Amino acid sequence: MTQYSNDSDGDIEEQARQWLVRLRSGRASEADAQAFARWRAQSPHHARAARELGQLWRGLRMAAPAVAREQAMRAPSRGRRAFLGGALAAGVALLALRPPLALWPSVGELAADYRTGTGEQRQLALAGGAQVRMNTQTRLNLRGADDAAFIELLAGEAQIFTGGREACTVLVGGARLQARAASFNVRCLPDGDVELSCLEGRVEVDHPQRRTSLSASQQLRYGPAVLRLAAPADSNAVLAWRRGLLLFNDTPLAQVVEELNRYRPGRIFLQSEELGMRRVQAQFSIDKLDVALALIRDLYGARLTYLPGNLVLLS
Repeated sequence: MTQYSNDSDGDIEEQARQWLVRLRSGRASEADAQAFARWRAQSPHHARAARELGQLWRGLRMAAPAVAREQAMRAPSRGRRAFLGGALAAGVALLALRPPLALWPSVGELAADYRTGTGEQRQLALAGGAQVRMNTQTRLNLRGADDAAFIELLAGEAQIFTGGREACTVLVGGARLQARAASFNVRCLPDGDVELSCLEGRVEVDHPQRRTSLSASQQLRYGPAVLRLAAPADSNAVLAWRRGLLLFNDTPLAQVVEELNRYRPGRIFLQSEELGMRRVQAQFSIDKLDVALALIRDLYGARLTYLPGNLVLLS
């Protein structure tokens, strides 16, 4: 690997510009993320350039068009400030819409009415007495009339308590869910499907395939074109996140890693397909996920390599 320890600030800025081009290409891989982390760790100068890039991405809350207009009004300058302005103008639109490896929020996420960050939970009180408890990495919009709860769940997971007489409507995954005097949990899965668990009362499901309903302790999974049959729901497992726990019952380690990445800042990269097939029977505390990683290392003989930016290689 090429060493940059003797490079000037100008060289490092040029390297950072090249990293930007690679990450904005839309073809960024896990190997690219790992290589970028190693580049960033080479010296304080590299780390500073990486931090400044991170500050720019966090500044995308203003949305790409507004940032681009701001850059256009600035007077030309030289050095590091010129590099940062040019890099942002060159890459902001694509990076805002399609962040590589989900390492920062997209404009779509930032534009949602309500959102939670990694590991964050939030409670909302809505019209008609409804309440929504949002889990990690969740975003939703509120729509409809003022006297009834009308929710569009865009990503993540939420538990919804409906009010008394007023119906609560949830749009998610191409289906319309309606309920009165009920409690249900809705989760958007990584493969694009939706998992709906009715905890109390009854939920009506209007799906393009057909209409159906769920009673208490029933669970349903559906996709845009598929509506599966209802099955018993394990409410203890469904609501484990409300108690600050992650429960895994004979779950492939690859799926466990996906779940840990929902709650842990940074990212865990599983580098062994064989290791990913190992089955996990465990209970982890959401606020102690580094302990979970240590347990995985000890129980399965895995190797953990920690990199800057909370990146972890699991092999």
